Amino acid sequence: MLKQILGEFLNLEGVSAAVVVGRDGFVIESAVSGKMDVDALGAMTSTGIGTSEAMGREMGKGQLNQMLVELDKGPIIVSPLSKDELIAIVAENTSNLGRIRYELKKNKERLVAAL
Repeated sequence: MLKQILGEFLNLEGVSAAVVVGRDGFVIESAVSGKMDVDALGAMTSTGIGTSEAMGREMGKGQLNQMLVELDKGPIIVSPLSKDELIAIVAENTSNLGRIRYELKKNKERLVAAL
C-alpha cells in the first residue's frame, strides 16, 4: 500500500521521486521515475532534517513541519511523517510546489497508516 501511495506522487507534474526514510537514514520504500540513488537521498534526508530540527529548537521556533531545499535543477521537499519516518519528494523546476505540498498534507495520514 505504501508503494502505491508514493507512486501517486509521481503522477504530479515534475515529481521524479517520493521516498520514505527512517530516522536512521535507511530507505523504507520508494517510488522513482528514472535513475536515482535513493540510498544516498535517504542518508542525506535524515541528516538534513535532523540539523533543521535542531536549528528550530535552538532558535525557539518550535517543531519542524516541512523543509524545502531549493536547488538549481528543482526542489526537494522533506517532511516528518511520524517520530521515526520522513518523506522526501524530489521535483523538477516545472513542478507546482503548492500542489505537491497540498497532496503531501492531504495524504500524510494515509502514508502513516501504511507504515
